[in-house]
Amino acid sequence: MPLLVAGSPLGLPIPLAARYAITRFRSRGLAANTICQRLMALALFYQFLAEHGIELEERASKRQFLTQEELVGLSDYCRQSHAASKQAVVTPSFALLRYTVAIDYFCWVAEPIIARIVDDARRDAAYGALQSFLKITRSIAPRRVLVQSERLGLLPEQRTLFLRVIQPGSPENPFRPELQFRNYVMLLLEFQLGPRGGEVLGLKTFDVDFSESPATLTIHRRHDDRDDPRATPAATKTYGRLLAIGDHLRDVLDVWLSKEHRGNKARYPAAAKHPYLFVNYRGEPLSIRGFRKIIETLRRRHPTLGGLCHHILRHDWNDRWVDAAEEEGWDSNISLRDQKYAMGWSDNSSMPLRYAKRAIRNSTNKKILRLHAKGASK
Repeated sequence: MPLLVAGSPLGLPIPLAARYAITRFRSRGLAANTICQRLMALALFYQFLAEHGIELEERASKRQFLTQEELVGLSDYCRQSHAASKQAVVTPSFALLRYTVAIDYFCWVAEPIIARIVDDARRDAAYGALQSFLKITRSIAPRRVLVQSERLGLLPEQRTLFLRVIQPGSPENPFRPELQFRNYVMLLLEFQLGPRGGEVLGLKTFDVDFSESPATLTIHRRHDDRDDPRATPAATKTYGRLLAIGDHLRDVLDVWLSKEHRGNKARYPAAAKHPYLFVNYRGEPLSIRGFRKIIETLRRRHPTLGGLCHHILRHDWNDRWVDAAEEEGWDSNISLRDQKYAMGWSDNSSMPLRYAKRAIRNSTNKKILRLHAKGASK
């Protein structure tokens, strides 16, 4: 589990921050990467407090909290890029996350102090002051940008190019010959099933079941997996699920697992020591950096793929799902239910609206044009 430490990376954990992470994040089953992101936001808050000479517990005991001017300063601070955070660009959503973590931590520290006040009237007054403080924090919080550049799936011509250039042996394939087949299998799996990057890296060889027809692939939640030797372990944020795979994907996975590729001890000597499906050139579990480098290489060779990243393929899957649902006339409620299952989202999730924006936008505009044409013909 990530910990916030004082001073250098070799410093001791900050006890209060560790308790906060356990009670607020770890208890909810958040992935290690998600906890790390929130602790980085907390570190920024500690930096803000130090620069302004603010003692958190002293303020809470005096029921002073943060002044309106300090909150405005904190809101601005959360919008800025700081060298220590390694965040080159601070999006409105990330600025809001930083601010939200800071305020939540302040309240988490303050509430037990207030609870220890013996006098009922003074304790009630303190809780009232805390609620007033929270009301002010909401009015000053960084705002989300309602209309901004957003991730969309691939354009049809980009999709055609992508599927062509990842083919092993293609003269347009940018990867070294010995890595072309592995990258093809991985990218095809992402294209056809739309998993998150952490889910791909967390797949194990026995998650693919060739004994059934059709063959299946199971995505599991495996936080704190003892098999994972990577410095940054693979993480699955969504629910586990069992997905059917088509004949072609089944065949290429079968070849990848054979002695010709992953099972080749001479080519991948370390692969026999662990169960992970995708490996680096030595046979060790593929790292997040190596995983990202695949797309970076593809993007450099083919700039027309635009801002292609692994997660764009997940957006693209959802675009294609919505297009197919409309073209084939699927029942909308059943289609939405199945889409949520395939992506590992909860039944109440609003993610389908976020992940299929290009398809939804195109469908909406087609209907608008038909409506205009119908009105013009009268």
